[in-house]
Amino acid sequence: MRHFVSLIKLLCFCVVLVLIQNQDNKLNAKHMEESAKQTGLFDFFTQCLQDLYGAEKKVVKCYAALSLASFTPELQSALSGQSEEANSHISRLELIFGLLEHKPGKCRCEIIELLSDKAASIVKTVETGTALRDAEIIYAVQLIAHYKIASYGSLVSLMGEIGYPDAEMLLAQCLTEEKNADSYLTQIALNFINPAAKKESEKAGS
Repeated sequence: MRHFVSLIKLLCFCVVLVLIQNQDNKLNAKHMEESAKQTGLFDFFTQCLQDLYGAEKKVVKCYAALSLASFTPELQSALSGQSEEANSHISRLELIFGLLEHKPGKCRCEIIELLSDKAASIVKTVETGTALRDAEIIYAVQLIAHYKIASYGSLVSLMGEIGYPDAEMLLAQCLTEEKNADSYLTQIALNFINPAAKKESEKAGS
């Protein structure tokens, strides 16, 4: 009986320790969040987040337009899907702004605007209905994708220091989707567009 009572006491003690540890973890997480807000790191993070928010808003329109301008069905479908995916990224970023208690305001990403202008220039200057134009469109889109991959990757790393696990998870989801989308564009280029563009060039040179 004494052993049983001792065991019960030990179990109760362990439960209390777990509860205390969980409470300490919550307090430490809250302290990290409050500390981050008092430093320049939090301000830097929110500036980067606003830049990415502006980038995704631009991408929605850019990819939709490029989908219509593309000739290869696989590329049309991919860009249309990635335009919709950018909308889901916008929703996630808005959730993150809410978690941070920060309003995004008017956001512009100058780099993405320049890259979008480059893509629009391709549509205007390269012959319609050719694999060559699709190859150049993929080139322009992957420049945009790589900028977003770098941005999301950096923000995931920063969020690990600032201490908002839910926001970090949302950013990591966006990062994974960007990498998958970029890889899919590469496969479309290798399997469909680049060989067709080569045939066009050979035909034009003969």
